[in-house]
Amino acid sequence: MPDVVDVIPNGLVKLHTTRSWDYLALSSPHAASNLLTESNMGDKAIIGVIDTGIWPESKSFDDKGMGPIPTRWKGACEGGDQFKSTNCNRKLIGARWFVKGLLEIIKEPINTTAGMEYLSPRDAIGHGTHTSSTAAGSLVHNVSYKGLALGTARGGAPRARLAMYKACWNTRGVCSNADILKAFDEAIHDGVDVLSLSLGSGETYTLDVIAVGSLHAVFKGITVVCAAGNSGPSSESVTNVAPWIITVAASTMDRSFPTPITLGNNRTIMGQAMFTGHKEIRFKGLVCPKQSGFDSTCSCDSLLTDNSTMRGKVVLCFGYPYGNASDIVKAAGGVGLIFANYLTYYISPCDDLPCIEVDYDVGAQVLSYIRSSRKPMVKLSPSKTLVGKPLSVKIARFSSRGPSSLSPEILKPDVAAPGVNVLAAMIPKNIDAYDGYAFDGGTSMACPHVAGIVGLLKSLHPSWSPAAIRSALTTTASTTDTSGEPIFTIGDAQKLAGPFDFGGGIVNPNRASDPGLIYDMGVTDYVHYLCSIGYNNSAISKLTLHPSICPNKTPSILNLNLPSITVPNLRSSVTITRTVTNVGPIDSTYVTSVEQPFGVKVAVRPQVLVFNSTVKKLSFTITLSSSHKTIGQYYMGSLSWSDGIHKVTSPISVRTEIMPSYTDRF
Repeated sequence: MPDVVDVIPNGLVKLHTTRSWDYLALSSPHAASNLLTESNMGDKAIIGVIDTGIWPESKSFDDKGMGPIPTRWKGACEGGDQFKSTNCNRKLIGARWFVKGLLEIIKEPINTTAGMEYLSPRDAIGHGTHTSSTAAGSLVHNVSYKGLALGTARGGAPRARLAMYKACWNTRGVCSNADILKAFDEAIHDGVDVLSLSLGSGETYTLDVIAVGSLHAVFKGITVVCAAGNSGPSSESVTNVAPWIITVAASTMDRSFPTPITLGNNRTIMGQAMFTGHKEIRFKGLVCPKQSGFDSTCSCDSLLTDNSTMRGKVVLCFGYPYGNASDIVKAAGGVGLIFANYLTYYISPCDDLPCIEVDYDVGAQVLSYIRSSRKPMVKLSPSKTLVGKPLSVKIARFSSRGPSSLSPEILKPDVAAPGVNVLAAMIPKNIDAYDGYAFDGGTSMACPHVAGIVGLLKSLHPSWSPAAIRSALTTTASTTDTSGEPIFTIGDAQKLAGPFDFGGGIVNPNRASDPGLIYDMGVTDYVHYLCSIGYNNSAISKLTLHPSICPNKTPSILNLNLPSITVPNLRSSVTITRTVTNVGPIDSTYVTSVEQPFGVKVAVRPQVLVFNSTVKKLSFTITLSSSHKTIGQYYMGSLSWSDGIHKVTSPISVRTEIMPSYTDRF
């Protein structure tokens, strides 16, 4: 058929499964001046969420104090199983559900017995409820979790409106491509300002349905925020890589739950846990159960319930205790579990059993104590809550890394946000829920943080385009933690975080509200991108719903007006162009400074940009040349423009590609 642009199989897409707002300096709606107060807590924004549905009775979706629903809203509140139109209010102003695409794939009915799922916008998993309340949950005071006082729970834009588009189901936790595209269409029609998608296809080499749907949304001025994926720390694992999407990595935050572990030799070490509501475990035996065969380590996934050595003792094992490790220890009569792991900083309570996480080095020290002691003993003390500067912030191990496989010239992820131990609303039946709230982690949790911030920015700057908002977030992000210390990654080996780990850095909402300069883009820029990756005029015109003609000379992706510079194949030298728009004081002068990547010379022309009432946009060139003699890795640097008040920083990533001459011998 002539109107078919492409045929995409109706495949399945996976979900990317409090203190965070304090950490991001948006803690108080009564502060004298921050983005939260200046935007009136996002009261002009409508945030749409494509996810697993929503639990409307949660306190996080209370509409107390909210004004009438905006007259521009065209959405609906669709009923179904245990969900009526009256479940919507002035907070949750829309709810729709989409399942036909999934039913075509699985060829069987959705299991709705015993609340396994609801054929309605109601959430049966908890993922959508958690992400929605993170993005735009109302203020809920005095929240505690199993004895830990955690203060006020709220979303990033607590006065923004919410609309849920349920396209993901409790059938292996997946969503169909057809249902996602239908959700995009309805959200665009309904009039959302922001779309938050904590899901991804896992596809890294092509533009998938999320890229197609989000392109249509961006053309309507809707900012689309997506999770980077949970396939880290492998490089080139980042998903949702289209240049019109804001792609979010996950970081920890400056909160932890230190839990003392006292060995029988009076040495005390600190683990991480949510060991609350129980008395201290006085000195008990400590054991590392031996495995069968040649494996002398005690692996968490090889514990056996009939192992009598665990009875009455605390068990040490190595690896993450996926599934039922704690249940096995409890069934065998054990009284506690210490698991040594690459520290994920993701802590989940174990029912009636203290489960304490330590890193591998500490685990090895505990194992050494066990093997050197005739009667190893240990005492486990309850957890405390620690917040603030003593705690360094890291990029989570699971957070997917760049560069992009599809277009390595486009930096992905764009920014990072808290995605570990995030407290938000949860469905009541979730085993980790307590008084309607639960901790969860993943780039799924980082994504709605940024969606909430975008809601605040849209309320403050309603004329800003999606590209302008992405630029403001990227160029003002923090590359150090709140104490000025560098940010590291959690991986097989800790290293300094760089652009492929966190893009521009960890989002800084208050600075993003006043970035000074922005790198803007529109329809023409995205068309040129599609031209550069091989789409022809006909395909682009049908995809964008605009008549489009590619230039005679294929545009260079390097000249896409991104707030970052990534050159994956620098052979000798290359010159690229950027254009900035002044959104600060009318009369402004900006001076450039460059942190040169190792072995790469960066020359900027001109070095001074002068704006006034008639000059609002200016272009400049960046020439990169390499002195490397061998094919190397990526080297990182940055380019900044400053007027003395604002600092607009673009990360630089360069990899040299040396082409051998024909006279070279091999």
